[in-house]
Amino acid sequence: MGMGVGASASVWAQRRVKLLLRSYTPPEVAARAAKRSQELAGRKAGDVRTAFAEGRQAMREREAELRHQIDQREQGRPAL
Repeated sequence: MGMGVGASASVWAQRRVKLLLRSYTPPEVAARAAKRSQELAGRKAGDVRTAFAEGRQAMREREAELRHQIDQREQGRPAL
C-alpha cells in the first residue's frame, strides 16, 4: 500500500512540475501578458467612458446655471 501511494505521489509531482515549467515558456508568458493587458484595457476604457459621462453631465448642469443667470438679468432690464 505504501509503495503505491509513493509511486502515485511521485507521478503526480512530476506532472505538476512539468505543467509549472510549461507555463513559463515564452509563448505561455506572452499569452498571459496579452490576456492581462486586454483585461486592463477593458477596465480603463470603462473608467474613461464613466469620466466622459460625468463630464457631460457637469457641462449640462453648468450650462443650465448660466442660462438661468442670463434669464434673471434679462428679466431685470427695462424694455427698450
